[in-house]
Amino acid sequence: MIEARGLTVDYPRSVRGAAGAAFDRALHGLDLSVPRGSSLAVVGPSGCGKSTLLYAVAGLVPTAGGSLRVDGRPAVGRPGTALVFQDYGLFPWKTALQNVELGFRTASAIRGRSDPAEAGTRGRSDPAEAGIRAGPGAGRRQARDAIRDRAQALLERFGVGRLADKYPSELSGGERQRTAIARALAGNPDLLLLDEPSSSLDALSKESFQRAVLGLCSHSDSPRTLTVVLVTHDIEEAAFLGSSVAVMERGRIRAVLENPLFGDPSLRDRLSYYEFCLKVRRLLGGGS
Repeated sequence: MIEARGLTVDYPRSVRGAAGAAFDRALHGLDLSVPRGSSLAVVGPSGCGKSTLLYAVAGLVPTAGGSLRVDGRPAVGRPGTALVFQDYGLFPWKTALQNVELGFRTASAIRGRSDPAEAGTRGRSDPAEAGIRAGPGAGRRQARDAIRDRAQALLERFGVGRLADKYPSELSGGERQRTAIARALAGNPDLLLLDEPSSSLDALSKESFQRAVLGLCSHSDSPRTLTVVLVTHDIEEAAFLGSSVAVMERGRIRAVLENPLFGDPSLRDRLSYYEFCLKVRRLLGGGS
């Protein structure tokens, strides 16, 4: 699914350093493979390049060297990729339902622009997408109703259906995060990228949210094979949500650990879960 070879990313400096360098190197010749249908959790200290790696996979930052391919194609402009930002990225003037509806409309527009033949096929079988491209009248109304129903169903799936008419300012952090993921899934992506997905949540909200995400990562609650990459500072979250855990330091991957415990919702009740967390912590230099 994702193949990075010698991946290098630089950020320009506003002021040249003492050695005259005009950039800071965020990723240093990074190598990484993420199989289709897997869930990779990336951990590491602040400033090690975790978010830069995520944004590179999303096609949002230019690369300075090496290669990065998603399904054998460049990451930039890939319609099957969805990214949920740490600050959720919800439009404050739209309700939760309207934010998710926008996800459906945007995805349809992108698909129509990137592959007209495929869009036409979908349009004949999907009244929502057909109506978006149709003129005013019954087709448009049918499309609006179909999109509204599908958006509401996604909100229900993530436990926030009763909040459909609320604005982001009226939602808690966990409710905003669930709404943001619902919007991301509106486009039916096959690659979901999560940046610090639970960093602003309290302990109870975090565990509830993580169980919802686990359903996606383990495909028990996903309509299609979904590859997930998430960045986190939380070792226990990484061990809970990652089928593998990548440990980063100074712009490189130090190690990738396969997680034999992945997929069990009751994982936190098992000693082996905390032993795996300790193994990750030691790689990060936090244990002996």
